[in-house]
Amino acid sequence: MNRLPSLKLILNILLFIFASWFILHALALGGVFLALAYPVWWLFAPRMTVCFLCRAQNDGKFCPLCREVIDENKGIYPKSISSAVLNGGLILIFSIVSMGIVFVESKVFFKLGFPPTPKTVSFIIPTKGQYRLGEMFPMKIEIAGIKTPINAIQADLDFDVSKLEVVDISTEGSMANIFIQKEINNEGGYARLTGGLPNPGFFAEKGIFGTVFFKGKSPGVVKVDFLPTSMVLANDGKGTNVLKELASVSYLILPEEITPEEEQMQKEVILQSMVLGEASGSGQIKFFEEKSILGTEAEEEILTNKKPNLFKIFMEVLEKINRFILGFWGGILGK
Repeated sequence: MNRLPSLKLILNILLFIFASWFILHALALGGVFLALAYPVWWLFAPRMTVCFLCRAQNDGKFCPLCREVIDENKGIYPKSISSAVLNGGLILIFSIVSMGIVFVESKVFFKLGFPPTPKTVSFIIPTKGQYRLGEMFPMKIEIAGIKTPINAIQADLDFDVSKLEVVDISTEGSMANIFIQKEINNEGGYARLTGGLPNPGFFAEKGIFGTVFFKGKSPGVVKVDFLPTSMVLANDGKGTNVLKELASVSYLILPEEITPEEEQMQKEVILQSMVLGEASGSGQIKFFEEKSILGTEAEEEILTNKKPNLFKIFMEVLEKINRFILGFWGGILGK
């Protein structure tokens, strides 16, 4: 039985908070128009208006707006045009204060990451290709659509292990210069490259992040997909993921096998030049860990990313309301 009063108190508090929030934002949006309309409404229907100080005070008290003692039997409407104008001015003051609160709210939301930086970045990879059995071939991972500087990238790939294997992942010629993870899981069909660069980040039309070297294992069409755990983070102080879409590519592995001589040449030309290129030049810092975390964990990350974040949705709704109010007045004031 004791829980009912407590529950009722909590509900009343929540109702008060919601009502206060609603009134504040309503005044911020339309309070100025209400303040201007109030005296006009009083001229046509004086007894259908309310003097706010008469309403707020007890019977018998002096109202400075109406300049007389409050008598509820006579009504609590403004008794003169000057009282109506002053009540309109009171609404205007509350409206301006409400606008200020909404403006401060918008700054707080921005600090918290709302609205998020727009998702404009895409991974660009070759749309198709055909190769022979045993042939090694590169798949360059290029990033385009950069509208704000980026400072961290994670490329997660999924492929069919019956038809492909990853020989290595090269960072030669990468726009990034710090790499913290390079993972290859040819049993589960996953690969990951994670890296970035310090402030101010990378800002150009596009740039190469890395190159994955595949080798065909069996003939047929095989698809390589970027996983939803892939990320491109903006250098906006909030670490916003600006990756808007996931790329995929299909390769045709032909039944014709490469010769032993061709295989040896590939090892010498492709792999050795790749290693020498990375060793000789880019000033990259690498913190690769010798462990495999891809597979089941990648699937768990994907499931986690798909779960709706109710708090984030709620905050985005509040931020959009504030942005609408500020945008409305910005349009009127020409800003």
